[in-house]
Amino acid sequence: MKKLYSSIIVFLLFVLLISCKETKCSSKTKITYSITSNYNVLIVPDLSNRINQSIHPKPISDITIINSVLDRIPELLKLGNRNLNQLDIYKIDFINRGILNEKTINNSNFEINFLKFKNRLKEASKYKGSQLKSDISTLKEETAKIYSYALIQSSGSDVWNYFNETIHSSLSNQIDTIKISENKGIISTTKNKIVLLTDGYIETINKTSGYNLNQDLITEVRTEFLKSKTSNLQKFILSNPQFLVKKTNSDLKNIDVLVLEITDRSLDINGVARFHPTDLEIIKIIWTDWLTKSGAGRVQIHATLSNSKDVYPIIKNFIESK
Repeated sequence: MKKLYSSIIVFLLFVLLISCKETKCSSKTKITYSITSNYNVLIVPDLSNRINQSIHPKPISDITIINSVLDRIPELLKLGNRNLNQLDIYKIDFINRGILNEKTINNSNFEINFLKFKNRLKEASKYKGSQLKSDISTLKEETAKIYSYALIQSSGSDVWNYFNETIHSSLSNQIDTIKISENKGIISTTKNKIVLLTDGYIETINKTSGYNLNQDLITEVRTEFLKSKTSNLQKFILSNPQFLVKKTNSDLKNIDVLVLEITDRSLDINGVARFHPTDLEIIKIIWTDWLTKSGAGRVQIHATLSNSKDVYPIIKNFIESK
C-alpha cells in the first residue's frame, strides 16, 4: 500500500508539472485532489462438499450470502459518495472453472459489469433504472443452478492454485487516471476485492508440504505448540515454516481478500471448544501469513456466520476499506 501511495504522489507531481507548463500557471497554483474508487468485486465460492448441508450443516447458506451482496449492488454503487460514472464489476468467479460447461449454464457470464458504460453516462443511467434489477435476478438464478449441479457433481476446490493462477484473468487491469479541471483534480482508481466462501481447510492435488492446510496439519500445530510451553501462538507458527502455506508464484498486489464461512471443527455441537488452540485460531494465522506474503493488501477472516443480517455490513465495510 505504501508503494501505491508513493507511485501516486510521483505521478501527481509529474502531472502538475505538465499541466503548469501547458497552461503557464504560476508557482502559486494549487490543485486540490480527491480520490474516487471503483470496485472489481469477485465473489468466489468453494464448491467442494462443504456446500452440502447434510454433510456440513451451517446456519447460513452460500446462496443467502451471495444474494445479499447481489441485491445490494445499487447501494454498493453509492459507496464513497459516488453518484455517476461508477465503473464497478460484480462477478461470481469459480475456483474450479471446469464446472462451467454447456450442461450447467445458459450462456451467462456471471457478472454485472458497469465498465462497459465508461464515458456513457446516459446509457449507464438507463441501465440502472430499467435493466439492472432483471440482470441481478438472472445472475442469482444462474448461480443457484451451479450450486445445484455442484451438489451432484462435486468439482473440488484447489484454493492455492486459484490464487496462484486462475484468479488473474478476473482481476481488473484498469490504469489509474487523473482528470484536472482548473484547480481540482480527480484520481480514479480500481480496487480488486475478493470475497471467498470456504471452510478454510486447503487441500490441493499437490500433496507436498506447503500446499495443504488439512486437519492433520492443524492437529500437529496444536500438539507441537502445547509441547513448546510457549504462550504466543502466532509467533510459534510463524517461526516454524513446516506449518506454513507457500506463497503464490504470482504476486497478489492490489488485491484485498475477505474470507467468510471458516468452519471450526474443534467446536462441539454446542459451539464449545473441545481443543485449544482452536482450529479457527490456527487457520487465521496461517491464512493471513499466506495471503499477505503473497502480496495481498488487506486480509480479513471470519468464522461461519449465524445471522444473515451480519452479512452485508461485513462485506460493505470490507469493500470500502482503504
